[in-house]
Amino acid sequence: MSVIDVLTGSPFPLEAATDFQMDSLEVEKAYYITFKIYTLKKVEGVPADFVEFFQVLDVNQSTEDFIKAYWLYPKYIRFELVEAEPL
Repeated sequence: MSVIDVLTGSPFPLEAATDFQMDSLEVEKAYYITFKIYTLKKVEGVPADFVEFFQVLDVNQSTEDFIKAYWLYPKYIRFELVEAEPL
């Protein structure tokens, strides 16, 4: 599914965890979500300026940084929906 981050205004793809009930969501409704961010450790092909972003511990990066980085390097980042609560 595609979602929009309210802080950045950026859309990004969100995959549902295998145990997440997709029928619990309504289209065009706002949710507070919990999701996991996965990155590749092998960053061949990424310019040197950005390699450090992928090599530092994930806790040093904000969620917004990952969403923005997704649009530069979509094959290196994946977002997985874990939980959703209506706002």
